[in-house]
Amino acid sequence: MHIAGGLYRELCLHPHWDCLLGSGGRAARALSKISPGTNFSCYFERPQYFDAVLHALGVTGSCAVRLDPIVFAYFHPLSRPHLQPAQSELRRMPPLKIEGKAALRFGFLEGDAIVNAERAVYDPQTTGEFQAFFSNGSTAKQLTLVLNEQELLSVAKIDSIEAAAASILESHKANCIVVKRGIKGVAVFEAGSAPRFAPAFRSGHVFKIGTGDVFSAAFAHYWAEVGQDFFDAALSASRQVARYCDHPLVPLGPLPSIAPDVRDERHPVSKPGTVLLLGAINTLGQRYSIEEAKYSLAGLGLTVICPALEDVELSTIQVSTVLLLADGIDADMLPVAQRLIDKGARCVALAEIPQSCRQLTVLTNCETTDDFSTALYMAGWTN
Repeated sequence: MHIAGGLYRELCLHPHWDCLLGSGGRAARALSKISPGTNFSCYFERPQYFDAVLHALGVTGSCAVRLDPIVFAYFHPLSRPHLQPAQSELRRMPPLKIEGKAALRFGFLEGDAIVNAERAVYDPQTTGEFQAFFSNGSTAKQLTLVLNEQELLSVAKIDSIEAAAASILESHKANCIVVKRGIKGVAVFEAGSAPRFAPAFRSGHVFKIGTGDVFSAAFAHYWAEVGQDFFDAALSASRQVARYCDHPLVPLGPLPSIAPDVRDERHPVSKPGTVLLLGAINTLGQRYSIEEAKYSLAGLGLTVICPALEDVELSTIQVSTVLLLADGIDADMLPVAQRLIDKGARCVALAEIPQSCRQLTVLTNCETTDDFSTALYMAGWTN
């Protein structure tokens, strides 16, 4: 596999994360075991250290010099990253040139890649208009675009995902578009065929930074190298993303063979439901946490009810999941949660201090985590 993509420093405050990866670096490391001989091309401001970078990623490759180090900084994995330097201040570099049987091309902040391949996967990684794959002289006998749902709707300027996909398939001369939809899984669109939908899969932990990069890398491997059809490659990639969420610093390994009559090693995620969000707002930190949780849950496509922030008649609500922000929560909220558990609702608690965990022992069937992103995703995984 030939990969062209960004090599950027990533910082996250909570949980702590400080890695030199970016879209291309992460994809290269992800495929280093299952696709031996992976070749990675990028820009880097310190070319004298690039051999050490390649060694750490477990791949071969080459770099062109860029003038600016680039950093993405997150408060938490679901927050909007801060880019340093600002995109308007970045100096553009001449394009890279990549050639091979199978290629994965990501969008760059500081440059571009001209790709010549038999099968190419293009992930532009932008919410605005993006350069068509062929417009810079790139060639491919078969092309798949990988976009998230927001990117697709934004560039097509159409509210319907089906109509947007049909428009982009035609205008960008692609054979397939794979649309990443978070908890809702992925949608696979081919010209002249009905869309097919593959689920997301559950993981024990959710590290969100880079899941889209890993999906594109795994899809490129299974479709462009292994030869799976579009849907099967998307399904395999979705399963690999769940593995990445559990172990973000470990390269991907082979998937176990799953016969049609054998249950998958991981449970697929059901259709997102309604979440009751319970927590305290007595301090600025508590208020920030519950506002951020509500905003992020809505961003995952979930319907959120939050009595702390709106007038709600708790005796009449029906929800699929109760999400407790347990640190500092009022004790009278726990019987509310238990009544809904007794009615079949799932219960998830974010408890970052030991005292909160002890308080939750009065509840039956409550799943607990100390990680913000994991708690929100667990709340979206309905029974």
